[in-house]
Parts: sequence; structure tokens; C-alpha cells
Amino acid sequence: MRWLILLIPLLLGVSTSCNVGEFKILALTEHDPSKRKEVTLVWLKKNANQCSREQLTQLYNHFGEWLGSSDNFEIRGLIHEQYRTKK
Repeated sequence: MRWLILLIPLLLGVSTSCNVGEFKILALTEHDPSKRKEVTLVWLKKNANQCSREQLTQLYNHFGEWLGSSDNFEIRGLIHEQYRTKK
């Protein structure tokens, strides 16, 4: 039931904060690696600036597990840049 609560904002296209669980569900439910890369990049570009350093670290540390073959330098670079600019 908890996953449904996280999935509803995705289905409605509403996301206003950094919700690591939302990212995880998004990454794990898309099976095509190129589409998974695309949807996770869109989410990161939209929400990463609202993430705390702890949330960015959590995302970065789980990319290999959640993104699989979609994990690449572009996604990691985006997170690294956001982390670097946080105080």
C-alpha cells in the first residue's frame, strides 16, 4: 500500500520535492534501459535541486542498484553538481 502512495504523484505528473522513494519506484518500474535513463534524468533535473545532501548521497549510492545499465556519467554528474553546490 505504501508504494501506491508514492506512485500516485507520478501518475498525476505532480512532484514538488525530493522524494527518494519516488525516484526508486520510477527507476525500478521502467524496464527498458534507455527509457529508464530518460525518465530518471527528467526527474533529477526537475527535483534534484530540492534534495538535501543526505538525499543526494542516498540517490548516488543506489544508482547502480536502481538504474542498472542506465547508470552513467551524465546522471552521476548531475547529482555530483547538485551536491557540490549544496551548503
